[in-house]
Amino acid sequence: MEYKIARGFSVLLHPLLIPGYLLTYLLFFRFYLILSLPAGFKWTLLALVGFTTLLMPLLFTWIFQRLRLISSVSRLGREERVFPLLAVAVFYYITFYLLKGIHFSAIFSFYMLDLTILAILTLIISFYRKISIYLIAIGSITGLFAGFSVKYGINLNPEILASVFAAGVAGFARLAATDHKPSEIYWGYALGATVTALLANLV
Repeated sequence: MEYKIARGFSVLLHPLLIPGYLLTYLLFFRFYLILSLPAGFKWTLLALVGFTTLLMPLLFTWIFQRLRLISSVSRLGREERVFPLLAVAVFYYITFYLLKGIHFSAIFSFYMLDLTILAILTLIISFYRKISIYLIAIGSITGLFAGFSVKYGINLNPEILASVFAAGVAGFARLAATDHKPSEIYWGYALGATVTALLANLV
């Protein structure tokens, strides 16, 4: 039962879903962090981001499996992460490039560039050790809200606490599913949060 619950949380908190979750939140719940947009354009943005940050990385991961570059779509070995992470970095940067000219949200445009950098860092780290991509992704949300809160003096404590809670859930799920060791969870969260918070105050 615990394993099934862990798997369920792993699906809900998959790293490729995080950009879509953030954009949905900004578009429909945190209006002052984003330009006022027509309802139809909001859905167009969500569709675009879903295509470039979710569907295309999944498609290329499937292609990598068909080419026998990776053994499984769902559970990647440390060395097998290289090609999927490279695809993620490319498509995340494409997303940043497509959105930067719209100027609808400084926080989301920055976040896509930040995720590109984190994907490249994770790719490099994967040559030497395994680290939790789930916790890197959720840690980046903590770092994003913490960094922008400090930089602009905005009260984003609810978002920070929610991301910390999500990190705890994701950490439990990955440990219960025996996908990671505790150290891989901690280092992943620390990397995502620290790099994002620092970049948020430098950019």
